[in-house]
Amino acid sequence: MATVLESCKTKRDTYVSQITEGCLPLDELLFVQELNYRISVLETFQNFCKTAPVTTDTRVMSFHYQLVDAYTRFLMNERKFGLKTDENGQKKRETAFSALERVIQDTRKRFSSFVPGTQDQYKKSIIQLVNTILPVWLQYRNTYIEINV
Repeated sequence: MATVLESCKTKRDTYVSQITEGCLPLDELLFVQELNYRISVLETFQNFCKTAPVTTDTRVMSFHYQLVDAYTRFLMNERKFGLKTDENGQKKRETAFSALERVIQDTRKRFSSFVPGTQDQYKKSIIQLVNTILPVWLQYRNTYIEINV
């Protein structure tokens, strides 16, 4: 089963082929931009997981987590544009945003006093954080531009 990142890249490749052939409908261009954005976010989180230190040194973990934390906070303020929506769609956006905000706040609370018990606990916790945030973020993004991958 393909990951979301792999599925996004496959869909983007289809769009790139259409662009190369000069046959991409203009109303699809917004979807290409959204796919590029999502791929960037997914790859960044993938990099956070791969580079999460295996250590109990709080200075090392702290530096890494500061990067992760800053990026997750940016997700709440980035790219608040998409297809026009009605009042019901706006409510869905607000609900999805609130869910994302709660998840991010919860992960920040958990990491505010994080003390690893083992060398690999931080890395496992970062992977869990990413696996918690990304599905909620994708739901939120789909309220702006729905992409089924």
